Amino acid sequence: MADELARLLAKLTTDSWRATSPFSPEVAECHRVMFDKTSTTRDIESCLSGWLQKHQPCLFGRIAAKVGLLSYCILTEEDLKEGDERVRAKIQETRTEWTRQGFQGRKSGFVILVVSLTIARSIPDPNLQALAQRLCSLYLLDDVLPEKVYMDEIFLEMPGQSATTWRWHVGANYFCANGDKRWWQDHRIPGGLGFSMNSVGHMVKSGVLAGKLNELNDILKGNEDPLVTTKVESLGKALEMAMRTIWLAAQTSSGKATRLLPLPEDRNSSSVPQCPVELPDFLKSFDHCRYEGYYHTDITIPTEYFRADVDRPPTQSTYDLDFTYLFNDTIDNPAHSTMGQGRRVRGVPEVTRRVTKRNRGMGESVPIASCARLRDILDSK
Repeated sequence: MADELARLLAKLTTDSWRATSPFSPEVAECHRVMFDKTSTTRDIESCLSGWLQKHQPCLFGRIAAKVGLLSYCILTEEDLKEGDERVRAKIQETRTEWTRQGFQGRKSGFVILVVSLTIARSIPDPNLQALAQRLCSLYLLDDVLPEKVYMDEIFLEMPGQSATTWRWHVGANYFCANGDKRWWQDHRIPGGLGFSMNSVGHMVKSGVLAGKLNELNDILKGNEDPLVTTKVESLGKALEMAMRTIWLAAQTSSGKATRLLPLPEDRNSSSVPQCPVELPDFLKSFDHCRYEGYYHTDITIPTEYFRADVDRPPTQSTYDLDFTYLFNDTIDNPAHSTMGQGRRVRGVPEVTRRVTKRNRGMGESVPIASCARLRDILDSK
């Protein structure tokens, strides 16, 4: 199994359809840089970042790329051919660095990209799916199967004596160059295949924290490097951005792969709760709790991405998908804590601080021998 990636790479088949349907200009432009033998890893990262800022339909990904909140792990065909252990070590090294910078509030997303002309030109089939599974397994250090949701974690520490720390689950999602001009185009990426991990909750909380710390640094005339802030300053704003992302889904020959749903006509009998944020006019008529997709946006490796179909199969079913992790704080919606607000995993809870303060006024029993002032008083009698 030490050379499983190389074996699977060798089994990939060139997609004959691509010869008559070349890559979109924006993808081809990236390929000229990424497949240039003189390009460095930094050149590839810069090219990918520029593409994400303009052509990634996920607005959170665009923002993260624009302000430098993404960490990158760039792999090549040569890396795959040198063995799975090399690939695993390279991924884990950059994953650790992403975790460290996320803890400091300097990164919120992580992108792994295999730059490979063989992969980019390949037909999406079970061999490519097996390669994607193997790569993701080396990343998550666990066996990865299709049609399942897999999560990584990211942390954020608030500076201070309590060192309060939060943890978020971060979904891992597959992207590939051969999605370009196919019905699932929203999951294309230039260069080959990749996995994207981006925590909206971490982006929101780290941005708010960064703004306050930057203000304090200015007041105190400190010399700390400024932390990154974004305009996504609340989970309510994140809800609007999430809805905008679905609204911006690519229009393909089969229509959009994900779409917003209208609000129920009878709101009085509806279970749709009040929207927590004032939406722009063009979004107000849409449901802020759910949307629809011909693939599941949380599944890490959907089987739909590994078929040669250019147009969406007429038998493709839809999934009922969810926005409520961003605002619905109920016992039946744990995703709001694990992916939205974040779970506090370190720090003194507020109730404990209140009890501790109150206890300062309460008496306690102490041995007289342990208190010098009491001994002096009693000895003087």
